[in-house]
Amino acid sequence: MSRLYNIILKLQKIDIYDCIAAIIILCAASLRILLGALGWPPTNSDEGVMAIMAMNIAYRGTAPLMFYGQDYMGTIEAYLGAGFFHLFGGPSLFALRLGVILLVTLFLICMYLLARLLFSKPLAIVTLLILSVGSIPMLTRQMIATGGSSQTLFLGSFVFLLAIRLSSTYKQHTSSGMKFRRLVGYAVWGLAVGLGIWSDMVVLPFLAMAGLLLLVFCWRELLIWAWLIVLSCIIIGMLPLIQYDLALKLSSWTVLTKLMHGGNATAPQTLSGILHNITSTVLVSIPTATGNPFCPVNEIRVLGNNAAHSLQCTLIHASWGGGYLLLLICALGVTFYTLWHLQFRGKLLRVDKPGVIGTTSTGSRAPWNSVLLHAKELRDIEQQWVLVRYIARLLLLGAAVLAICIYTLSSAPVDLPGFHARYLVSLLIATPALIFPLWNAAILRPVQTFEHIKVYACRSILILVWLLLLIGTIIAFSEVPAARAAEQQRQDLIANLKRIGVTRFYTEYWTCYNLIFASHEQVVCAILKSDLQPWNNRAPRYFDMVKADPHAAYVFPLDTSMLPANYHALPVVERKVAQAGPGKYRRYEFDGYVVYQPA
Repeated sequence: MSRLYNIILKLQKIDIYDCIAAIIILCAASLRILLGALGWPPTNSDEGVMAIMAMNIAYRGTAPLMFYGQDYMGTIEAYLGAGFFHLFGGPSLFALRLGVILLVTLFLICMYLLARLLFSKPLAIVTLLILSVGSIPMLTRQMIATGGSSQTLFLGSFVFLLAIRLSSTYKQHTSSGMKFRRLVGYAVWGLAVGLGIWSDMVVLPFLAMAGLLLLVFCWRELLIWAWLIVLSCIIIGMLPLIQYDLALKLSSWTVLTKLMHGGNATAPQTLSGILHNITSTVLVSIPTATGNPFCPVNEIRVLGNNAAHSLQCTLIHASWGGGYLLLLICALGVTFYTLWHLQFRGKLLRVDKPGVIGTTSTGSRAPWNSVLLHAKELRDIEQQWVLVRYIARLLLLGAAVLAICIYTLSSAPVDLPGFHARYLVSLLIATPALIFPLWNAAILRPVQTFEHIKVYACRSILILVWLLLLIGTIIAFSEVPAARAAEQQRQDLIANLKRIGVTRFYTEYWTCYNLIFASHEQVVCAILKSDLQPWNNRAPRYFDMVKADPHAAYVFPLDTSMLPANYHALPVVERKVAQAGPGKYRRYEFDGYVVYQPA
């Protein structure tokens, strides 16, 4: 009986919100694992490069420091994939993607803790519900192993979470034991920042704002002794990047800057160019990055659908992108207003237990077991605790604004705003701060007619957003048969190539590396651009292997409309074959490809 009584007491101490959060996170991870097991999303050659890196790590003892062919992106996903290859008995796309899903699951855990700390447990649950589902672009970035996105989400949220904890627990005079624990905290924070910079510099706005939060509240500690720990651990986290740059005598920051302002397009220099970028960002990039499930935009057709331009799609994109910006402005306004009243007006504050603060009028009834305190008392008791959370909210929103501004002024939205929307994946980290104004209004107890309208409108918007993201998830499941058919076509192509004796061939980028991985290197290819010159051969060894084979074939998709212009090598190959004369090449067609094999 005593044991049963102890169990009952322990059950009574379990927090219902933490249990709900654990269930949601488990369901979100299971959802992504199920989609991965069913073969969705469709793979591509970027993921093929990551898979080849993971194979090289797992079975050849190599230790790549940076993503093959991209001098600004780290290789955490490749190392995780190599571990799962060993765990699951061999290389497979499913095992590779488990590393990405693991990082996204850690991101969801961090987001729950972050939202619970800055706002409230109910809002943290709503945040998880929104982030647990998503549109096809959202889920693709959270499952496919192409580098950057999953690390940005996890490390960006983790760095912010740890900065808030360090800032809120800072005391000028503390015990040696507490100093040691804070020392460990600073070390972990610095290491996470370094790993984030190595993984993908897209996360920099959130790292910078988290660092600013520490400077505001912990500057005494940082100036006296903690700066050395933080700097050392940042360098340790960035060590692969530093080693890579020193070995090749280049700067990853310079490479990234050139890509942002150069690449295939040039960053805008005129007012009309900037306005074009703003329009592309609002109408395409923000909706794509934050979960709009309708009218997908992907300018490279081989990677996904591209909705036809129509008034209906424009209205959908404008509503989503404009609504996002409006909500961002409202959240900033609410946070600024509250800080101003807290500091200068002595406004009454609501302190929700545990760890939630919000403004309220003197006569209103505060929900969620609130306690009213005057700002003067807060200055004596909880001023730092309050300020940390409000300034952290402001900086979290500021990081989202900074990310959007940097993206808008770069070359990314000039010609490929849908494809480059992945550079705004970090906006998901600001989700709880973004929806807070809606949530704050939705939980009010209305008295007047206008208040009823406002409350039910905000509740409806929150429910609608979640339902739209849920519809996006359902659409993803509806595309599973197409993804499985594409994978079967890939396996059939490999079998047919081996049947006719083609194991070395030239092709275009979006065909090559996923074939190498899918065949476990039984077929090997090299990449040619439209003028038949070598181009974008990222993985080492393969080009030399193909070049050394005098009987290397040409294998290209029949439907060139799916490819960008610089991938259209098939017409040039056909002219070369015609010039060679009859009998020099054998021609085959299967699985959507044409093969020219030297006789």
